[in-house]
Amino acid sequence: MNTGISFKKLIISTAVASAVSLTPLAVVTAQAGFFINDAAAASDKATAGHKGSANKGSANKGSGGQGGGGKGGLRGSKHSISDLLAEEDDGEDSDRPSWAGTPGKEGKPGGGNAGGSTKKGGDYGDIIVMLRYDDGTLVQDGNITYAVASDGSLITITNGEIPEGADVQAVEFGRLNIARSPEKVLDHALTEALSKLDGGVIGDTITLDSAGRLVTSDGSTIDSPLENLALYEALLSTTAVDGVITLSVRDGDVTYSFSLPEDLRLDLAASAISGASDKTGELTIDEIVGISTFLGVQDELAELVTDASYTYDRAEIYTEGVLDVWILVEENGVYVPTQVDLFTTVEFNTVEDNSIKDNSTGGIDLFTQQADDAVQVLEYVHDNAIDQ
Repeated sequence: MNTGISFKKLIISTAVASAVSLTPLAVVTAQAGFFINDAAAASDKATAGHKGSANKGSANKGSGGQGGGGKGGLRGSKHSISDLLAEEDDGEDSDRPSWAGTPGKEGKPGGGNAGGSTKKGGDYGDIIVMLRYDDGTLVQDGNITYAVASDGSLITITNGEIPEGADVQAVEFGRLNIARSPEKVLDHALTEALSKLDGGVIGDTITLDSAGRLVTSDGSTIDSPLENLALYEALLSTTAVDGVITLSVRDGDVTYSFSLPEDLRLDLAASAISGASDKTGELTIDEIVGISTFLGVQDELAELVTDASYTYDRAEIYTEGVLDVWILVEENGVYVPTQVDLFTTVEFNTVEDNSIKDNSTGGIDLFTQQADDAVQVLEYVHDNAIDQ
């Protein structure tokens, strides 16, 4: 389906006259494209966030068309998320519920939960930075894989055994640990998200905020981390038919569905995983690959990010002088409402790609850059934007 709708047009708005009244509220100005609402993220902060980084810069890797789909079939549930989490939470101040197993120490993998179960997390453990191909899959020679040390050197791992004292880098998942939830939790989250998007038309009744998250017909942003993670899984696992992806779930006697052009698949997936992650810190290649593997969509992601049609250019999406927000700037002791440009004002990261062998155009590092850029926009708008 060639609708003429591009991710850039959806991001760039003409106005936000009916923006949802969240706090803080961003006012966005733009000169072209579809009308979108740009509300800042919900006030919840990360608990065990990703690693922060001083490696800031202007990356040139970026987004666009997508390849084929993956598995079909989505699920539904009638349970309350809060009830489900209350059943499974171990009560500690941690993102790790009881069924996720025991965290590792000193860079070594952690232990799984005891006994067989349909709950996720049994063989998950802690993950370290590994040498990967451009599609995100591990570089493997028989029973040998390679970890990447903090200085960029390779550490040989044989039969999964990390050498004693090896300088491995642990991957921090922060709020994305919700991917360890039992399947029924994400099932319910998907039902909740699709009930809000049901029958909506992308670019018309369904629009995007400045970070690319979906905005419903009543002006509400899909900002729930669980719902965004469920949408991420659904976007990657749903097979396209005649260029259209239809996300669909049955809840009792009711079916909720939402269709979109296939060429928006990866753009919306990048925004969805950013919406599921912490609003501080940065996303990394191994973090996205680890979560995707755990959700069972790594094969689909590997195929999509290496498709020749996939591109992303930060400068194109966050066009200078087009996508702006209002913030308070101190002038002579007085805070003055000032309009600033997102492209030049947001402190973007440059995703580390030294763990990619034979890196080429596109690939998992490019997708990670797109997702992390959306995280940085979310953080900036959430922390700084005001109503004007």
